[in-house]
Amino acid sequence: MKNKNLAEMNREELKHYIFKLQGFIEQEQKDGKDIDTILDETDIFDEFEEVLPDDEFPIFVITILNGFQSDSLIDKLLDVIDDCKNRK
Repeated sequence: MKNKNLAEMNREELKHYIFKLQGFIEQEQKDGKDIDTILDETDIFDEFEEVLPDDEFPIFVITILNGFQSDSLIDKLLDVIDDCKNRK
């Protein structure tokens, strides 16, 4: 689904990737899969789990699974991801 790792993506690429993940989840649900099956069959959250703090990761997952695209929410997540990438 992606061709760069998170550390190599700029803010705009990350935002686009988040929207791609949301589209992937939506398509999987349209194809008849439930959330548990999607999560069991994919590793799309693994790299984010390694980067995001424990208190931010569930917010990220909920944002992806529910397709939230609020500018303030997405910008906050991007801020956290950028901050975490800069620390490593």
